[in-house]
Amino acid sequence: MSILKLSVSSIGTYEKCPKNYHYRYIEKPDIEKNKWPATEFGSCAHLALELFHKTIKKKNIPRSQYSKLMKWSYNKAISEFDYEILNQDLWSPDGDKNGLEYLRQILQEYLNKLSAEGMPDVVGIEVPYNFYIGETMVRGFIDRLDKVGEGEYRVVDYKTSKNKKYLNSFQLLVYAEAIKRLYPDAKIIHGSYMLLKHGCETMDWTFSDSDLEKVVKKIAKRADMINNETRWIKKPSILCNWCDYKKICQESWAD
Repeated sequence: MSILKLSVSSIGTYEKCPKNYHYRYIEKPDIEKNKWPATEFGSCAHLALELFHKTIKKKNIPRSQYSKLMKWSYNKAISEFDYEILNQDLWSPDGDKNGLEYLRQILQEYLNKLSAEGMPDVVGIEVPYNFYIGETMVRGFIDRLDKVGEGEYRVVDYKTSKNKKYLNSFQLLVYAEAIKRLYPDAKIIHGSYMLLKHGCETMDWTFSDSDLEKVVKKIAKRADMINNETRWIKKPSILCNWCDYKKICQESWAD
């Protein structure tokens, strides 16, 4: 048996719809994948912030140049995506807005947050990780890692989702477990979702050893379920409307 490789995303896919997981990670049919305004917008926002922080870290950009750098990061990021898709309207808490204008607004709000709170000690951007739980490899990337103090870290994940009530700490807990293994000095690990569409406010946790033990057990349980899966049932939901595999799914999504 080959090594099972999991990520936060793949575990979430399996939990939402085992059939989708089978298509995406096992069968891998040759299909044309769609580009959706919301996902393109989210990916572009992530890239802009990645470019911003990586450039500051690499070139030691002074605070007086942050605004100019953010403008460059914005322009560089949108050049990597489909302009016509980004230029479409999409949801915001204040009503639909043009995607390009909304992204500029969000990045300005991010700058305002830095101005009010100060630049954190960012020690990593798009931090890669992989670790093993039994025979299962868990891998992925962390949007941002801040050092809060001696032996104290914060994992930060940017979110462009509509409703924060659907967010839970699982993703951040996986990241925290990765940081515990990557940084031997990590004694205290916090986790934050930064809600880019909600004024860059954050949802914050501080994780205990017990929290991390529980997430390891949950991953091990999901790995066992996937390794022993034979049915790959599908779970029809509103998400089927944005599923790349809807056209080839064996039965009607409404069955």
